[in-house]
Amino acid sequence: MRVLSIFLCLLFGAGLTVDAQYYTSVVNYSTNAAPKNGLKIKTNLPFSNYANMPSMDFLGFAFGTNEPFRISLNYYIANDTFYNAVASTNGAFNPPIYLANESGKVVIFLDTRVTGVRFNIRAFSQGNSQDLSANFTGWTVVDTTLFTTAQATKQVAYINKFAGTVVLPDSVISTGDGKFGIGTLNPRASLDVATAMNDTLTSVFGRLQSGNTTGTGTYIGTRSYSATSYFAPMFGLVAAYGGKENAKIIFNKGNGASGDYLTFHTNDGSEQMRIDKNGNVGIGTNNPGSFKLAVEGTLGVRKVKVQATAWADFVFHPHYHLPSLYEVEKYISDNHHLPDIPAEAEVLEKGIDVAEMNKLLLQKVEELTLYLIEEHKSNDALRKDNEELKNDVKKIMEMLSASNDNKIK
Repeated sequence: MRVLSIFLCLLFGAGLTVDAQYYTSVVNYSTNAAPKNGLKIKTNLPFSNYANMPSMDFLGFAFGTNEPFRISLNYYIANDTFYNAVASTNGAFNPPIYLANESGKVVIFLDTRVTGVRFNIRAFSQGNSQDLSANFTGWTVVDTTLFTTAQATKQVAYINKFAGTVVLPDSVISTGDGKFGIGTLNPRASLDVATAMNDTLTSVFGRLQSGNTTGTGTYIGTRSYSATSYFAPMFGLVAAYGGKENAKIIFNKGNGASGDYLTFHTNDGSEQMRIDKNGNVGIGTNNPGSFKLAVEGTLGVRKVKVQATAWADFVFHPHYHLPSLYEVEKYISDNHHLPDIPAEAEVLEKGIDVAEMNKLLLQKVEELTLYLIEEHKSNDALRKDNEELKNDVKKIMEMLSASNDNKIK
């Protein structure tokens, strides 16, 4: 009975594996030159629907770039199309790979012009009652392009996935619990850059997609702790997050080559500051207009220095016409404001130029100084006349007194 069991196992085991083969060396290729067109691997694999799912390993070296060649390639054919065509790599030489149907055979095209490429292909395949050994013999590698008549041409996507903790030398790490560190091997947040983000739990880099209310571009931000879920673009993918970026910087690409604007958002994610494409800055407003700095709100400073282009000392020049106070009085009566000073309506409409207004106010102060000097001179002259008049009256009184004394005698 035991002998029969062993015989049945061998019989059925052989039956289960008769169409599954591992080929240690399907084709070898080596050259010291640079391909002019690329490398086309002409296989004997039939372009047949549901025939097999071959797995091929490329092992080699690219001398021209000093890079190892380590690629695993898989595909499946269904409905006359390459399905699930993927490549995975743990090397550094990763040329674009194309699959195609040429005259009923599968060809693999490596789009490379690198000097000194050499490689070996080994394979595993599970077939459907086919002569698999014939499929994996007689392969050749030639320097040529795909035929113009090639069908079902498909570029193979590279996919690499790593489990657990992945450490790049000394400075970059991806941990098994979803943290990524740059400049630190002990990340404290989902993204920790040079250990500088110690006041946040989540940092976000993303791409604004077309149709977003702020336009297209990129952003960096920190996410709030709101429990509300929403969808946000991340590196061209759509991912779900709880809450929204309550503090972020948006780099808006715009539609022109010169780019558009840069915005800063805080608190609930609302915009607080913008730098437009002309370099104009708006604080509390997203429309600085033609102003280099536009502030919607109160500006608090310790010191302001205004670079003026003119000053009011011309008032003290000998040829300056100082209007009389009678002229000033008439102007005020007619216009209801001082000469040279803008009226209230103009100020409310256009605002004021601080440097120009300081000059005008100084002009009025200097004019007032001249008026005071003239008034002081007039007062001095009047005092002098009064003193002289007093002296004359005193002399007259003395003369009258002396005359009266003489008459009495």
